[in-house]
Amino acid sequence: MMTTLILVLYGVTLIGVGLASFKLHDTMTNYLVAGRNQTKLFVVASMLASTIGGALTVGAVTKTWTMGFPAFWFVAAGAIAHFLQGWLLSEKVRQTEALTLSDLADKLVGRSVRRLTSVIVVITWVGIATAQFVTMAGIVAGATTLSFEVALLISVAFLVVYTLLGGQKSVIRTDLYQFIILALALIFTAIWLFTKHNDGNLAIDIHLFSASFQPQDFLYYLVVVGGSYFVCPMMFTRMLSADSAKTARRSSFLSGAGMLVFAVVITAIGLWAKAVITPDALGSAKPLNFIMANYLPAAGGIILMLGLLSAILSTADTVLLTAAGTLQKDIIGRDSVPLVRVWVVVISIVAAVIALFYRDIIGIILKTYNGYTAGIVPALFVAIMYAGKKRPNELLIFAAIAVGYGLGLAGSFLPVDSTGGQLLPLFGLGASALLSILAILIGPAKRQTAAA
Repeated sequence: MMTTLILVLYGVTLIGVGLASFKLHDTMTNYLVAGRNQTKLFVVASMLASTIGGALTVGAVTKTWTMGFPAFWFVAAGAIAHFLQGWLLSEKVRQTEALTLSDLADKLVGRSVRRLTSVIVVITWVGIATAQFVTMAGIVAGATTLSFEVALLISVAFLVVYTLLGGQKSVIRTDLYQFIILALALIFTAIWLFTKHNDGNLAIDIHLFSASFQPQDFLYYLVVVGGSYFVCPMMFTRMLSADSAKTARRSSFLSGAGMLVFAVVITAIGLWAKAVITPDALGSAKPLNFIMANYLPAAGGIILMLGLLSAILSTADTVLLTAAGTLQKDIIGRDSVPLVRVWVVVISIVAAVIALFYRDIIGIILKTYNGYTAGIVPALFVAIMYAGKKRPNELLIFAAIAVGYGLGLAGSFLPVDSTGGQLLPLFGLGASALLSILAILIGPAKRQTAAA
């Protein structure tokens, strides 16, 4: 009863923030990039809150429980990507004054690439929304007497209402506080487990590689998972919301440092779970949810629950806005905040239906990343790096994205940990990179200005 009351109060508070921000969203610039006037503190907190989502947190602990320390790279790959992002991309991205990743593609390459990028982003982010919905429904169901299906319905309905009201201004406003809750919850959980539930004989095994994680797996995580953070619609939205290019650059570096810390904390919790929780005891539950219910004090369990829900909200609302904003502005081609809100509802319904039938969180994330990273990341990276110097050949960049995405998507139809499931996205990424370099070599020497 107490847990349910806390959930209700938490939800009402967030809806209040959304209502307070509702009147601020009269333009697409306000709704999608928060007026482009956000300071470093809010940008960094929002980047961390959006990347260290509930799906990644719950999924990474589960992955560590099954495969051991190498699961560390699932989060650490994102940290490395953010460092590279700050070094190479962040200032250039902010200087484009784009509204979305696809808008940036139009400015740097051309309209056909904008449309193709938009379709891929929408498809990919529907998958990421699905992973967030699955995670949130699992937490709500575990904390109450609700079935997964009912918890999913309530969770999605709440997320939709909050996202419709708030837009990016309320997202960035609340991300700071949600990130603080998540950080405190995870650090407290790790400390509690290793101090209060440690008999001194924990079998903690730390090895970079294992029988289930070979160098090929490491390369796959580093390139495919890291690439999805390196050139990412959500992270680019945060850079574009920054008050300056310098703020965008520094925010990427700080976010990378934060992700690295969280990679250690999340992996530590997973390693403790692997050493203590047996498969028979765990059953069908997720290890982190099991820890919350069985190994933390009541107050600690509530803090962790709110931390995870905060993480999910911080990621899910950004995911929905990214997909809906891209669909409306870049595919339909009309600036309309009301229609973006309509697409938020439609995308949420599609993702919720998928969540009813497919509940492997990490599997969902990896399969959606495959095509996106293989196709879009190399092509737009090359275009951004040469912005202002050379404009790439539009047809070849289009081909690079299409070929890379096709090969990466083909890998998604194979088991995630299979050789083909990992090599196809890597081959796609290589093909996309080669075609993109060729597009630069034969492109005009001086960049032309494309219509926005």
